[in-house]
Parts: sequence; structure tokens; C-alpha cells
Amino acid sequence: MRRVSEHIYLLDTYALGFVEFVAAYLVVGSESSALVDIGYASSLPRVFEELGEAGLKPTDVNYVVPTHLHLDHAGGASQFIKNSKKSIILCHPRAVKHFLDPSKLNASVREFYGDLASSFGLVEPIPLENIRSVQEYERIDMGDASLRFIYAPGHAPHQIAVYVEEDQALITGDAVSIDLPSFPSRIPTTPPPSYNHLEAIETLMKLSKLKAKIILRPHFGETAWSQDYFDEEISLLESWKENVEEYLKKGSAIDDAVEEIVNQYSRKFKNKITTVPFYLYTTIKLSYLGMEKYLREQR
Repeated sequence: MRRVSEHIYLLDTYALGFVEFVAAYLVVGSESSALVDIGYASSLPRVFEELGEAGLKPTDVNYVVPTHLHLDHAGGASQFIKNSKKSIILCHPRAVKHFLDPSKLNASVREFYGDLASSFGLVEPIPLENIRSVQEYERIDMGDASLRFIYAPGHAPHQIAVYVEEDQALITGDAVSIDLPSFPSRIPTTPPPSYNHLEAIETLMKLSKLKAKIILRPHFGETAWSQDYFDEEISLLESWKENVEEYLKKGSAIDDAVEEIVNQYSRKFKNKITTVPFYLYTTIKLSYLGMEKYLREQR
């Protein structure tokens, strides 16, 4: 855990045993506290440890705010509520039904991840009394800190970003790319089944208009606010789209295309990395599948 602004702490969830891969953000106000993203269910013991480092128990966390339903962000929500029955899940209206009944979510995860899905931990239904949807730009007062919710579709239709007004800090969810300390390049996050390229670009443009000082990313950590950052993110998505389009035109098999893309990273950064880690290989493949699905649907 480390403090990244006056009211916000970064928690490294140690996702699947990897450091600096999936972050959650603890926002502590004078009257209440919130955990923005929570990681996999299998990461919860680590999250509880880090809450303890901040002097908090699970029952001290008033709100859990999964930015979207993907399990590296929301997978631990149901198990957290079992440990803190007074905590409230705050989410996009379209996410509510999946927290109530995660069967479709679980099936989708098994479809895309296969046997790896078992390492994510169990996702179970959450009682309705522990769930509340939020409206766009709704504000939650936590005393000397507050949360403002911004709908951020593209990566997923049910995604929200969270703006901590007093700290001028934006917690982005996966509206932005993966940018890990251990890897020398940003990686786009365009996964199936619901990636929408136009919405992803519009979201980046919307977020870029906020008056903020710090950007807090789930993958991974903080970076200074700048217009250049968002311009680079838009360029990355456009370039990724063109790249996948080229493979589609050539009729490349998915595994062959992904292997070639991974090899491009390896060749480009051969002086900085020995290989592309498995979890990033999987991420690249999912991003390819999501962008390919989007492009086919546009034809």
C-alpha cells in the first residue's frame, strides 16, 4: 500500500500472485471510506491485509465501487460483502443484474479463460440490499472527500470512472491502457464480448476535459494529468484497430496473429525484456479477440 494523494491509497492486490498488475484504490474521508475496484476474489486476503495497514477492517469500508464487472475489478465483491454485510456496492445501472445473478458472467469467464478461471476465485450473488446503482455525475459525500461518478463505456458498456474531487484525482477503470512498471510499452484493453471502439474514444475525450492533477490506473498506478496522455491513449487505440484490421484483411488465424504481435513486442524491446509474460500474452490475445469481434460486427 502507498498513499498517492491526500485521501487516496493504492492497494496492490497481488493478482494471481503478480506484483504491480492489478491495483485497487482506497478513498478515506472523514465520515466514510470507499474501495474503488477490489480485484479477483482470490486476491481478497491480500486486500484485507492492506486495509489493515491503513487501520481499517472490512466493516469500516462503507462503499465498494467496481468500475466494471470484469473479475480483476469486481470478482472479489461478493466475498467482500460476506465479510462486511453493511457495505454497499455502487455500480453502473447495467451492472446491477449481474451482481444479483453472476451466472452469465461466470459462464463468459469460463468461455474465454478455460481452466485459468478457477484461479480467479468464486463469484456469488450479492443481496439486493447491498447494491445501489449510481447516475452519471452523481456525487457521494464522504466528509472531507467525495466521489463523482462518470459513465465510461467502450471497454465495457457498464464501466464507470470515479473522480475524487478534493484530490483532483481520476480513477479510470479500464478506460485507459495497461501500463505496467515491469513492461516497457502500453497495451490496449479491448476485450470481448462488448468492446466498442467509438465509445472508447469518446470516453477518453470526455475524461480529458476534467480538471484533474493525477490519473489513477488499475494496471498500474498513478501518472500525472496531461492532455498529451489522453492524446497518446487515443492514438494507441487507433493504431491497434488498424493493426487488427490488417490481420483480418490477410485472413490470419487468431493464434498466428497474436503470436506475431507478441513477437513484435519482444523484438522491439529485446534490450529491456527477455519475454512477454504469460498474463500479458493472455491480455493481448483477449484485446485482439475483442477488437476483431468489434470490426466484424461493423462490416
